[in-house]
Formats: sequence, C-alpha cells, structure tokens
Amino acid sequence: MAKIHLICRNPLHLTALNPPEFASGYWTFYEAEAAKLVNGSLYLHKTKAEPSYFGGIITGYRFASEAEPYPGKIIFTVASQPSCENIPWEGDKHPMAWMGGILDD
Repeated sequence: MAKIHLICRNPLHLTALNPPEFASGYWTFYEAEAAKLVNGSLYLHKTKAEPSYFGGIITGYRFASEAEPYPGKIIFTVASQPSCENIPWEGDKHPMAWMGGILDD
C-alpha cells in the first residue's frame, strides 16, 4: 500500500467529520495520485523534524467544490488510527518539501 507524509499546520487541512472519520483537505495532487493513495496511510506533521500528530487510512477523496476555500483541490477522507501517530517523517527532506512523496509501504 502507498503512504504519504504531509506538512499540515493549517487547521483548514484537518476537519472532524464523524470521528474516527476526518477530512484532510485542500491538497495539490493529480487525481491519479489521489486514487493511488486510497487504502494507503496518511501522516500529518507540523514540521519534518517532528513525528506525526495525526494519521490514518485514506478511505476516499473528492475535489473541493466552488463553495469551499480552495476549489478543485483534493480532500481526503481519513479513518484515524492511533498507530499512525508519532511516526517519523519519511521521504523528501529538502527545505521546501511539503510532502515526502508517495511512498510504497
């Protein structure tokens, strides 16, 4: 399964739907990339130096509507999992990286 580590400091990027289900949104991905991540793991970090503070299994995705803050951006539906918290950053580490890349488990 695929996995992804993302920098997430903006509260718009994580919203409780019906816990343990959350929406993590307004990400810049191609639809093929988002589709590849379904059933994979998502890890959210404040910085690359800090372990994940939230994570879970991506159960689906959709595009943000015109009425939302960032129309056309990807919003993932995530089933939170405590086992996905406190995980170190993996993937790209250069200073401008906001994601680690789509990694294989």
